[in-house]
Amino acid sequence: MNNDEQKAQIELSFESSDVPEISAKAVRAEEEKKDILNRLVSGRIDNIRDRVAFVLNYSIESRNSDIELAWAYWSNFENDRFSGAYITKEQMKNLTRISSLSRMRAKIQNEYKLFQADDNVKRFRGVLEDDKRTEAIEDKPTGIGEYSVFIDETGKTQDYLSVGSLWKLKVNLSAITQATIKLQHWKKERQIDYEFHFNELTKAKLPMFKEFFLKFITLFPEAGFKLIVVNNKGFRDKEKAITDLTCHLLIKGIEHEHSTGRAPLPRVLQVWVDEEEKGSDQLKIENLKERLKSQQIDGLFFGEFAAASSKDSVYLQIVDLFTASINRKLHTPNGTNIKDEFADFVLGILKFDVSQINKQNSTIDSSTLFNLADIQSLKTEYQA
Repeated sequence: MNNDEQKAQIELSFESSDVPEISAKAVRAEEEKKDILNRLVSGRIDNIRDRVAFVLNYSIESRNSDIELAWAYWSNFENDRFSGAYITKEQMKNLTRISSLSRMRAKIQNEYKLFQADDNVKRFRGVLEDDKRTEAIEDKPTGIGEYSVFIDETGKTQDYLSVGSLWKLKVNLSAITQATIKLQHWKKERQIDYEFHFNELTKAKLPMFKEFFLKFITLFPEAGFKLIVVNNKGFRDKEKAITDLTCHLLIKGIEHEHSTGRAPLPRVLQVWVDEEEKGSDQLKIENLKERLKSQQIDGLFFGEFAAASSKDSVYLQIVDLFTASINRKLHTPNGTNIKDEFADFVLGILKFDVSQINKQNSTIDSSTLFNLADIQSLKTEYQA
C-alpha cells in the first residue's frame, strides 16, 4: 500500500468512525437545547428539567447558587409543601432534593450552554473555558431585572415594513410563574389546541382571539409593546433591513425603558424571534447580539438570544397579533372584515392611532419608535 492509499484509508476511517459520533452527540444536544427553549417560551413547565430551566431563565441568583435555585424551585413549584419562610427536616424529605436540582442545573448550563453562571462562579466550579481563565472578569450585579423581548416582523412584500415587539419586564419570579400557569390553564379549560396567529383568524375564532388578548393583558400588566415602521422602498436586501430595524428598535427601546424609569438599567437582555429557517435565524441572532454589544450600553448584560417556535409560545403569538394588527390598518385602513375588526379591537385596547406613523419615512435610522408600554392601568379596566 503506497502513501496516498494509506492516507486515504486513514481519512476514510476517521470520517466513518469519529466524525459521525461527535456529530450525533452535538445534534442531540442542539435538539434538546431547542426543546428546552421552546418549552420555556410556551410556558410548558411540567417536569424537573423544564422547571429548573424556567427558574434559571428568570433568576440570575439561581444560576450562581444551588441554594437559591432550590429555594426558588420549592417556593414556586412545591409551595404546598414549603412555606418559603423556613424548612423542617420532615419537609426537606418531601421536597425535590438539592442534589437533583444541582445535577439538572449543571446539565443545562454545561451541556446546553444555557443560562450561564457568572465567570467567577464558573471558575470556582471548574468549568470556565480555558480562553477566559486569564481574562478580567465582569460579572452581572445580583438582583437585577430583565428585558425579555419577543420580536416579529411583517410587510416584507408590502408597502410598509414593520417590526413589532413585546417587552416582558420581570416583576418577580412568583408572579411570572403564577401568570404563566394561569394562562396555560385558561387554554386547557377552553380546549384550545390551535395557534393564535393573525393569518388563521376566522369568524368562529374571533371571540376567543379577543379573550386571549385581554387575558394576556390582565395577567402580564408589566408588559409593553414597541413598534418601528419604515416605508418599504429601496431595500435590496430585505433580511438585512429587518435586522437593521430590529437592532434600532432594541437600542431605542432600552433607552426609553431606562430614561423613563419604568425599567432602568442595569438589566439583562433576552431576545426571542419567531423561528423560520435555522441558518437565517442564527445569522440574524448573531448579528443582533454583535451589534448590540458594540454599542457598549452601560449596565446592559446579555442573556439568551434564540429563535423559538410560535406554535406553543403565547408571547410570540401575542406579538404576532399586535404587529399584524398594525400592518392591517396600515395597508387596509378602511377594511371591514373579521381581521379588520380584530385589528381595531387590539389598537383600541392599546389606545394607538395608526395615523401617528410617518408612512413616508424610508430611512431606518430616522424611524420612530412607538412605545405602547403603559398597559398597567388596563388590568383594572379589562378584567378577564
